[in-house]
Amino acid sequence: MRVDAADPSGTFAPLGPETVSEVVTSGDWTFGVHRQGTGTPVVLLHGLLTDSRVWLPVMAGLRHEHPVVAVDGPGHGLAPARGTPYTLEEEVDRLADAYRALGDGRPTVWVGHSMGGMKALRMALRHPSLVSGLVLVDTQPYAEPESTARPFLAMVETVLSYGMSEDLARMVARLNFHRSFQGSDPARYWIDHFRTLTGERIEQACNSVYTRGDIADLLPGITVPTLVVHGSGDVPIRPPVAARYTTLLPHARLVELPDTGHTPPVERPIELLALIEEFLKAGARAQSSPTSALEDQ
Repeated sequence: MRVDAADPSGTFAPLGPETVSEVVTSGDWTFGVHRQGTGTPVVLLHGLLTDSRVWLPVMAGLRHEHPVVAVDGPGHGLAPARGTPYTLEEEVDRLADAYRALGDGRPTVWVGHSMGGMKALRMALRHPSLVSGLVLVDTQPYAEPESTARPFLAMVETVLSYGMSEDLARMVARLNFHRSFQGSDPARYWIDHFRTLTGERIEQACNSVYTRGDIADLLPGITVPTLVVHGSGDVPIRPPVAARYTTLLPHARLVELPDTGHTPPVERPIELLALIEEFLKAGARAQSSPTSALEDQ
């Protein structure tokens, strides 16, 4: 396990002067890590084709009371792409190693958006000793239907062959953001980012997501408190999907954000931050009241 300073090439915009950015290597896996504060951190996992910058407003709000770690997955942010296929399970195992290397390995809350939520669920299943709670944002536990996997993987082939065009970047934005958000400055910022993506960077990460297995039957085994947050206008993962899998988690609550698409960390950061803060405070109260916790069981 190795922790190095962030890539000095300057290709990734820093997340602010209060953030320590590093790359963490576990075997032949490398993750980008952006830390604020010291102690057992809340871990933030981004979605496909974005990176840790989606969490900037949430990090800024949490860091006054909670240490925070935002992780770039392979091919995103500071993390180099992997050259061979891998599964989300394989990535989560290496991510668990990286988390242990960064601190004391105590259980913490894992917050995951879309692809990041898929990883957070697998972390709870494969490494439960590292998880005290989950916040799942516009994600799902099911396998990708063939009807949607096929066009997404075709998009990857197009980017590999011809690059990411302006039209394709705008299509990605339409999938990610509610129609009322399309013309905003943050949406334009991310469209510019999507234009920079190359097939080599996104190929294996996309394959890991769109060929993933179905873990829905395992969800009843996740007994930690869980907050499910979902945009009412999410196109890639429709709200009924979130409602269905929430019922499989023994201690889960669903909150639907109105007029919101697939990416609440960008579209509704203030509302999402408030929900996460409320969730963290509820967890802290439960830990400080062991008698009440026992009575609830």
